[in-house]
Amino acid sequence: MDSTQQVDAREEEARPRATGTWSLVLGAIAVVSIVCPMLPEYVPNVVRYLPVYFILPLGLWAVGSGAIALRRMRDDEEASRARARAGVSLGAVAVVTVVGMVIWFCLSMAAVSK
Repeated sequence: MDSTQQVDAREEEARPRATGTWSLVLGAIAVVSIVCPMLPEYVPNVVRYLPVYFILPLGLWAVGSGAIALRRMRDDEEASRARARAGVSLGAVAVVTVVGMVIWFCLSMAAVSK
């Protein structure tokens, strides 16, 4: 084994494998944050409404990190892509839900003002 092969082998060992777990966690937190305002009245308002502000950033971050993980797993034949795909899906659901609710709110406010 020559020195370049040894360096390549050490770089592969030092580089962490992409698994998509981070994307899955972020996407799940984003989707769970959607239902926080529907918690019972006795739950403090901070717990009910503060997570709403983080839905869009968490969803975008889940989609981005899942896409990066899928790109890193492209050449790895034995990698399981299920977690990264699930994270991208959950993040996309969170983003689409927030954008849809903002559009619905804007349209309903325009209808009320007429």
